[in-house]
Amino acid sequence: MKTKIYNLIILDRSGSMETIRTQAIDGYNETLGTIKAAQLKHLDTQEHFVSLAAFCECGIDMIYDLVPAKDAERLTAKKYSPCCSTPLYDAIGSTVSRLSKAVADDKDSTVLVTVITDGYENASKEWTCKSVAHLIDEKKEQGWMFSFIGAFDNVVEEAMSISVTNVIRWDKTEEGTKKMIDDDNRAR
Repeated sequence: MKTKIYNLIILDRSGSMETIRTQAIDGYNETLGTIKAAQLKHLDTQEHFVSLAAFCECGIDMIYDLVPAKDAERLTAKKYSPCCSTPLYDAIGSTVSRLSKAVADDKDSTVLVTVITDGYENASKEWTCKSVAHLIDEKKEQGWMFSFIGAFDNVVEEAMSISVTNVIRWDKTEEGTKKMIDDDNRAR
């Protein structure tokens, strides 16, 4: 029996991400490459799945959901077009809840959730900081792992406010984005 590894990446698609659109796409594609490499390395013992959610105030788009890593497609500019505001709590709360329901019966699994954003919460309507923190605490008790990658000064405080302690702060330059993705891939 293979261990199932579920990788959920929640990618900010708010307007401020436009300045680093290419780096965000390239960075995500590098992360996907790392997941695919892990699948190949552990082919006999693990089965990796990928879900990619891009979010802004217009909505949360599941670019793909629970796709076997080998079948996950690279992100393109056509699929990722930044606009509007940042409903960070709604994105985290709804996608984590969605994945939780989908994997509820999978007892031999690992879940890795990565949030990538360049800004603060400013548009959520359904989830609050407190409700997201409660959900994350609940999932961490079940063995889920969370990382928060942010490109703003108080990224550690923002991540801690929602109960995420694995934090990477990144500089929104091409070099800074590459370093952030490299750090995340090593952690993964």
